[in-house]
Amino acid sequence: MIKKQFVFITLLFMVVSLSAVSVMAEGSGKQKSSPFLITGKLPHLTKLLMQQWESPELKLSEAQKAKLLVVRKATISGAQKLGKEINALESEVVEGSNSGKKPEELRSIVQKIEKLKGEATMLHLSCIYNTSNILDQQQLAFLTK
Repeated sequence: MIKKQFVFITLLFMVVSLSAVSVMAEGSGKQKSSPFLITGKLPHLTKLLMQQWESPELKLSEAQKAKLLVVRKATISGAQKLGKEINALESEVVEGSNSGKKPEELRSIVQKIEKLKGEATMLHLSCIYNTSNILDQQQLAFLTK
């Protein structure tokens, strides 16, 4: 009798554990992915700037702030637009894969994603370049330390 109870409890535990893993896996598939090809290796300078905007150590001039805000606005709006397109296309790929489409049937969508992520990465690189040209060497060193 105890052996049967032990087996039942073990099976119940396994079912609950597998259900939890399944729910977590489904939830993770709904997260937005990065619109960039290179993630975690390039600095997000405008984000760092916003955190240090009024820092007496950074010493941003009003002229620099105005230029940096233009760069930030262009970068964020461009990345958001591309991100929406990328996420929609990624959802199409996931749906197609889950419905049994052949990889070749999904190739054109994957190629669109590849192109858009390349554009987003170039936007990010332009942001880094433009921001670096607005800041002086001490400010850039302070920001990236």
